Amino acid sequence: MSTTKMPCYYISHGGPTLVIDKEDESYQWMQRWGKSIIKEIKPKAIVVLSAHWETSEAIRVTNFSGKTPIIYDFYGFPEILYKQTYDGKGSPVLAKRIVDLLNQAGFQSELDDKRGFDHGCWIPLKVAIPEPGDLPILQVSLTRKASYEHHIKVGRVLASLRNEGIIIIGSGSLVHNLRETFATLDKKDFVAPYVGPFESDIEKLCTKFTGKERDQKLIDLINHPLLRKAHPTDDHLVPLHIAAGVAGDDQGTKLHTKYFSALSMSAIGFGVTN
Repeated sequence: MSTTKMPCYYISHGGPTLVIDKEDESYQWMQRWGKSIIKEIKPKAIVVLSAHWETSEAIRVTNFSGKTPIIYDFYGFPEILYKQTYDGKGSPVLAKRIVDLLNQAGFQSELDDKRGFDHGCWIPLKVAIPEPGDLPILQVSLTRKASYEHHIKVGRVLASLRNEGIIIIGSGSLVHNLRETFATLDKKDFVAPYVGPFESDIEKLCTKFTGKERDQKLIDLINHPLLRKAHPTDDHLVPLHIAAGVAGDDQGTKLHTKYFSALSMSAIGFGVTN
């Protein structure tokens, strides 16, 4: 058992090209973040909840004893991206522990030995931790069309893992409107007018509030006037609710900020020491 409580994170994973865009400031931040995780934080395992894995019934947990396969769940990108590999190994012991925790808390959860890591998991981790070695990495699914409160409660169940040396990462995008992004690709340096205000509100509630008060403010985002501009669907937002549920009474810290069109590449850490 670890005696050090691990931090938890919400990151914006970006598009698949991030993994080859070494000049991008988000790529460079992820590299620094990954080095900090490996050299300073030294977790025993990493658990990721990505916007790109939603299940309708049971929450599923990747269950591989060796290398976990990766999924090229994107289309029309440069061929080099479909040749990328990532050697992240699983942990059946940890996978079963997560399933047991969720089932004991009243959620339906199952092991999954077929689905590999989607790009919301392996793309940022390949940048941050390109050679994970023996560090186990697992992915846990979100619940499709479930409430914000549901995902906060899932996070609360997973929170105990932080005391066992396990880092939990919610992977989405703090602002994610792909339709407007694709429609404005020809506008150099364009940033949609709602990106900054919406993200500013998120930053405030994550960094100024903690515990149940923050949870309620995250639940109340359903009534935010800019919500459906910033997030036409909830898949890239609810990993934040997971992370906040995991964080509990730990304060949030903005770690990285970058806007592009109608997307945000920003990141928030909870319980971080620097």
